[in-house]
Amino acid sequence: MKPILLVLFPLSVFLGGIATMSKLTGHDHVTRQLRSKLHPKDAKPLQERLAGYDLEDVSRLWGALDDNAYAIEQLYLKIDLVFPFFYGTALTSALLIAWSALGTPFHVFWLLSPIAISVAADWAENLIHLHQLDLFIQGGYDGLQSTSVRIASFATTMKFAFLFFASLMLLGLVVQMLFRPAVS
Repeated sequence: MKPILLVLFPLSVFLGGIATMSKLTGHDHVTRQLRSKLHPKDAKPLQERLAGYDLEDVSRLWGALDDNAYAIEQLYLKIDLVFPFFYGTALTSALLIAWSALGTPFHVFWLLSPIAISVAADWAENLIHLHQLDLFIQGGYDGLQSTSVRIASFATTMKFAFLFFASLMLLGLVVQMLFRPAVS
């Protein structure tokens, strides 16, 4: 496989998956509602906040939604529980191909653990969001659980940190492939 395809494959699965989930769920309705009611900084979805979020951020974001948007957000979060299988598999495949082409230069643990951590963090984030959204719908700000929100926030940050690390690792392997002959 051409080295550039090893980079483009997981990237296209990741971006294509997000677009597909948005389309399937009608998530544009949620996005429009957030953009029309909140400051741009506050309208950013929780799962995209690299630096995390707190109880007030969650309450402000979900407080801007109507009942239809709540249902869409819940469906999106449920579908998003499956998404890590896709991007995790794509990134794992690309990493394994590049790693193998270079003659397995280090233990496979270092290759797979960042993806496993990212996928586990993504699941934790989504499961907590689903539960907290139910609690928020029932009780507003007072229904939210601060410890759970902190854990979800940490999981969001870890998801991105380890995805970034795995992506850097893939880029490093691909650069090595470009400048070093393949091992048979």
